[in-house]
Parts: sequence; structure tokens; C-alpha cells
Amino acid sequence: MGASNSKEEPVYVYGNNVPIGLKEKLVKDATEKQTQTQTQTQNRTQNRTQTQQNVVAAPPVDSTDLQDKVEGLVAKELARILEKNQLDDLQARDRNASTAELLSDIRDVARQIAASTSTRSPTYEESLRVRDRVAACLADNAGRPLDCWSHVAEFKALAKTLEAEFAAGAK
Repeated sequence: MGASNSKEEPVYVYGNNVPIGLKEKLVKDATEKQTQTQTQTQNRTQNRTQTQQNVVAAPPVDSTDLQDKVEGLVAKELARILEKNQLDDLQARDRNASTAELLSDIRDVARQIAASTSTRSPTYEESLRVRDRVAACLADNAGRPLDCWSHVAEFKALAKTLEAEFAAGAK
């Protein structure tokens, strides 16, 4: 580990007479960037001077003219907002009117349904009574549902009669 592993490496010293060369592309890029920077600086300077000349050459603005222009623009914007609000209100009224018409139609249909159910046939009323008798019989004879066959047969007959009445009324 000691001296046998360490080697002396030679030290090179260059004098001032050794030329250091740069690649041509690097030099070319540097000069292009420098010219671009100079061009941009010149353009900024020209724009500033032209802007200053325009400001100096422009006639002074009268405060009343400026105030009139501002008031005109504000009036136009307020008129646009007012018109938009009025249009929104009209659309809301139309929606409410159509909703009211729809609700009126629904109420009319509900009245017609109620009127048709109030004129139920006597067969319907009898079928409701027989239905209740079948339910009571099945509740009384929980273990023996066949004891209710006469009530079930009567209910089936009434159901067929109601179907026939409905079919005749639908024509």
C-alpha cells in the first residue's frame, strides 16, 4: 500500500506561446447573438423615440371630449346590459307560462280520471266486496286455502265481467 502503489504523474506546464483555438461554429454563434442583441436594442430605441414623437405630435385631448367619449361608451354598455336583462326576463316568463299551461293540462287529465272512476260500474263495487271476502277466508283458513274455492271462483267470474266491460268501453 505504501510507496509501491503511488506513482508520480508528470506535470505539464504550458507557456503563453501555446495557441488556444475555438471552433468556428462557436465564434460564429457568438457574433450572431451579439448582432441580434444590437439590432434589438436599436429597434427598442427607435420605437421609444417614435412613441415620444407621436405623443408630442398628437394634439392635446380636451377633458370634455374625453368625458363625452367615456360617457358614450358607458351608456352603450349599460344599454347592452339592460337589453340582456330584459331578454332574460322575457324568457323566464315564457318558461313560467309554459309551465303553468302544462300544470293546467295535468289538472284537466286528473279531473277526467277522477270523473271516470267516480262512475264505476256496480260490477266493480261487487268485485271489491268479493275480493275482501276472499282475503278474509284465506286469513281464517290459513292452513286450508282450498276451503275458499267458492269465493275465488266468484271473484274470477266478476273479473271476467269487468274485463268485458272495459273492452266494451274502450271501443
